[in-house]
Amino acid sequence: MTPLTAVRFLQRRTISGDLSIGLALITVVVISLFTAAYQRYTTHHEIHRLEIEAAAIAGEMAEVLARPLWNMDMDTVRQIVNAYLSSDFVTGVRIVNGPEVLMDTIPDQPDDQQWQLLKRNIVNDGETIGSVTLHFSNARVRAVRENALMQTLVTILLVTAAIGLGSHLLMKRLVERPLNRLIAGIRTIGAGDYQLTLPDAGRVEINTLTHEINHMAREIDRREADVRKLRETLQNIIDSMPSMLVGVDPAGRVTQWNREAEAITGVRAGDAVGRAIGAIYPAMAEIMPKVRRAIDEKTPLKESKVVDRSGEAVRYCDITVYPLMTSGNGGAVIRVDDTTERVRIEEMMIQSEKMLSVGGLAAGMAHEINNPLAGILQNAQVMHNRLYGDLPKNRAVADGYGIRMETIQAYMAQRNIPEMLDSIMASGQRAAKIVENMLSFSRKSETMHSLHDAAQLLDATLELAGNDYDMKKGFDFRRIRIIREYDPSFPRIPCEASKMQQVFLNILKNGAQAMAGNPVDRPPQFILRTYIDGETACFEIEDNGPGMPEAVRKRIFEPFFTTKPVGIGTGLGLSVSYFIITENHGGTLYVQAPQGSGARFVIRLPIGGDAVIIDQANVSP
Repeated sequence: MTPLTAVRFLQRRTISGDLSIGLALITVVVISLFTAAYQRYTTHHEIHRLEIEAAAIAGEMAEVLARPLWNMDMDTVRQIVNAYLSSDFVTGVRIVNGPEVLMDTIPDQPDDQQWQLLKRNIVNDGETIGSVTLHFSNARVRAVRENALMQTLVTILLVTAAIGLGSHLLMKRLVERPLNRLIAGIRTIGAGDYQLTLPDAGRVEINTLTHEINHMAREIDRREADVRKLRETLQNIIDSMPSMLVGVDPAGRVTQWNREAEAITGVRAGDAVGRAIGAIYPAMAEIMPKVRRAIDEKTPLKESKVVDRSGEAVRYCDITVYPLMTSGNGGAVIRVDDTTERVRIEEMMIQSEKMLSVGGLAAGMAHEINNPLAGILQNAQVMHNRLYGDLPKNRAVADGYGIRMETIQAYMAQRNIPEMLDSIMASGQRAAKIVENMLSFSRKSETMHSLHDAAQLLDATLELAGNDYDMKKGFDFRRIRIIREYDPSFPRIPCEASKMQQVFLNILKNGAQAMAGNPVDRPPQFILRTYIDGETACFEIEDNGPGMPEAVRKRIFEPFFTTKPVGIGTGLGLSVSYFIITENHGGTLYVQAPQGSGARFVIRLPIGGDAVIIDQANVSP
């Protein structure tokens, strides 16, 4: 038997087969011992009988030979000897008469055919005249032994076969069939049918086993129900979390994917499990080395303000990694919280803090600058009047010195004094505008709000921008493509129209200046949107300019911050706009401007709240 055959045989062993084989072996041993003892007894008995027969033959032959040997009738002696030698039992004879050997057919050396030698004296009328020795063959003894052995083997085989067959049938009926029914029932239970009840088999042992299996099935069913309930509860808890919860193995493959993860990524749980999380959620790709290190070191990890660019708009999220504290390296649970709104609010708070800090400074600076600025503008105006005004006093003073006003004006023109005076006036007026804007930070406007049509405000602002002289000097605003995405159900909102137009105009100016450098294959365009988000009115002004770096975006609403060359911008336009929206209208203003993808300014105003409608009759149509 080869090793493979032996393995297969061991795999196919059955209890009934082993019992049958064991019973047969026990039977063989018992029958063998009994038969060996019986064979030994019968063999000994037969040999004893042959010994008696041999002794009788020897005595008989000695008696028969007495008379012929006395008469020395050798012919008769030979005839008698030949008669005995014709038997297969006597194989040799030696006859001795005194010292003389009359006949000897016994070999000198004993051979394997010799059983025993029997010697008898030959007596005639009470006188010993010689002796006869007979050599008996072992053929009968061997035949007796072989016959006994054959009977033993046949008996063992017949008894073993009968007991083996009987035990096999009995085991098949009493053990194998009930066990097969139990095995079939166990397989059914193992497949999940825990309500199956196995019937009794009529035997106490099998019935006990059946009852235990039925009890085990009920217990498994109860525990499975508890596990399912617990699993459903945990899944509901995980799915109800507002955060994205993801389970990963040490290699970063997804093992758990909740409903929020499906909503954020658009990937169903069945499609996500088994895939690398970095391939499904790109925001995780950059921090996966840190995640694996956290899993290896069993230390939690938190990454704040991770940029997520997988959607249309840039979003921010906090990612927290909780390694599974198991005996092995069991992976981790990753929680992703969308913090875009929080980041925006934090930036707004920072801006508000900056506004508050600048507000006090602006008030003092504005008042300090306003007085000398007024003196400069007033004196510049007086100088202009005394040099170029057709006033009697001017002519009188000039005549007193023998000088004509035309000569003075010609000299001034030759030395570009008029342009210098105009420059002083323009710079002074610009400074006055800056002072006016700075004063806006020092106090809240108490102007009352009224209802206005947002679409009309935007369109009116577009018309103002198209006719703005300063904008025309750099570019033609009317060549910018305007896409309007107005919500037709957008309501009239409470606001101050002039202030809102100022905000719209500042944003449009900045966008137009940013798009002035667009390549030829990307003509400038604005997308204007209005829509309602709950109780909030939303405005969006989106351009297709170059966008802005993150560092610029964070400072875009700071007072006096500008990216334009000196003399082009004051850095107050967007700051004032931010102040108007947040302080005067109780709303929010923020920008989404990933570099290379344009900029989107979002204005959110409350529809209700503390706004006051003062004149319903004069509401804009």
